[in-house]
Amino acid sequence: MLGWGAVIIWFSANVLSQAAFIGTHGVPYDAATILAALGPWSWVLITIEFSVWVIIGVVIMQKIRATRAKKIHSIF
Repeated sequence: MLGWGAVIIWFSANVLSQAAFIGTHGVPYDAATILAALGPWSWVLITIEFSVWVIIGVVIMQKIRATRAKKIHSIF
């Protein structure tokens, strides 16, 4: 439940952010423009975001493995 709530909040925040930007500038923003505006800091942000996704992936894989291990132990 918590995971789906986070996904819904993330999606809604992205939609509202894009709508606000379009309302202000008349065109949607894109990643290339944002990264170009950030300059060298863009690599720091990309590294942080990549790290967050890796951590999320590891947590999900651990949960899947734990669930499978429980199922295997309950069978025997």
